[in-house]
Amino acid sequence: MDSIIMKDMKFFGYVGCLESEKDQGQNFYVTCEMFFEPSIKGCYTDKLEDTVDYSVIFDLIRSTVEEAEFDLIERLAQAIADKVLDYDKRIKKTIITVSKPEAPIAGSFGSMEVRIERDSNG
Repeated sequence: MDSIIMKDMKFFGYVGCLESEKDQGQNFYVTCEMFFEPSIKGCYTDKLEDTVDYSVIFDLIRSTVEEAEFDLIERLAQAIADKVLDYDKRIKKTIITVSKPEAPIAGSFGSMEVRIERDSNG
């Protein structure tokens, strides 16, 4: 199974449970891995139409993060997964990681993250 990985895309959004998160916003990092079975046809044809245009996926994810009004990054990850899988039926599975490096927690940490795996079968 082949995959395309879009790693650590940085977006600004307003997802969070606290009013300060909804008012001030914060940075989010999203990694999206898309799986194809049996393979990505573009590997053999070298044609854009035989793969997924990741610039379109990037814009789809950016708009999802920037427009989201969710409390939980879990819900944001699900919304992203739904849109990725709906975009192109050649994508059989996706793994979405949403990282929240500025989570309002007292302490030292790299980021708080959620990682979900969804397939095109629901």
